[in-house]
Amino acid sequence: MNEETLYLAAYFVSSARDCLDEPPIYGPLRLLVGISKIIELSKQYPVLRDVFLETIERKIKQVVLKVMRDRVEFKKALDDLLIEFAKEMKKREPSAQDIH
Repeated sequence: MNEETLYLAAYFVSSARDCLDEPPIYGPLRLLVGISKIIELSKQYPVLRDVFLETIERKIKQVVLKVMRDRVEFKKALDDLLIEFAKEMKKREPSAQDIH
């Protein structure tokens, strides 16, 4: 796993550097690609597997495709993903039940 973790970290470092010179919209795109890479990595190691992440992976890939076609829709799709993550986190953390 060390090699895969190194490649993932290198992806984020190179993305951080690229974001300095690229249009701002590429930052969110690179983060979503990074999440996809984390999900792919987790599938290789049972201890890291997460059913929610594997379920939402398809949606993340669909959101990535929207960035170049429709930025308003891209923003809405990011908001929708954020809501789904918040709901999942709320389900997993009983003390977070009072968070809206």
